[in-house]
Amino acid sequence: MNTDYLAFEGVDGSGKTSYIEALSSHLEKKSINFKIVREPGGSKLGEGIRDLLLSHEYTVEPLTEALLFSANRANLISEIIKPSIENGIKIISDRSAYSSVAYQGVGRGLGFDKIYEINDVAVDGYWPEKVILLDIDPEVSLKRQKINDRIGSSELDFFKKVREGYLQLSEKFNENFLVIDATLDLTDNLKTIYKWLELD
Repeated sequence: MNTDYLAFEGVDGSGKTSYIEALSSHLEKKSINFKIVREPGGSKLGEGIRDLLLSHEYTVEPLTEALLFSANRANLISEIIKPSIENGIKIISDRSAYSSVAYQGVGRGLGFDKIYEINDVAVDGYWPEKVILLDIDPEVSLKRQKINDRIGSSELDFFKKVREGYLQLSEKFNENFLVIDATLDLTDNLKTIYKWLELD
């Protein structure tokens, strides 16, 4: 695999879990050492922050939400991701700092550049080297969801903005992003992904 740090991104219900499971099986067959992490979460502290962020019990203001995500990330990078990569372990991440740019920066209206800069500080410049963006119309993806957490229960217009945020990211960082039409066949899309990652 031609990257040490790979992230899957996309609006809620885009199918990240299915793709990560398929990639995991593929990496195991090739005897590639890897670790899966998720955001929010990924560490003991991170899972506590995840509970706060996704629970319906709390009303979380947009900036507070963004800062909680970035705090989780700072911990995850220093405690799990950096040490793993330094020990030759590939990282497969379910979301990354790019999520906050799309969700809080564009979706919540806090500003693309502002949230990028906050997260750049949090991750100490340690962004995923490659990102697979599962692009899908939120009207389709939200119908796929099995569990609606606090953020996943947001209005459709919010997710349309989030999708636009992701597409802005894919244009700005086009060398790092592979945009996949998540409505197409999983098997065909995986072939495209494996080729991009030099795993075919």
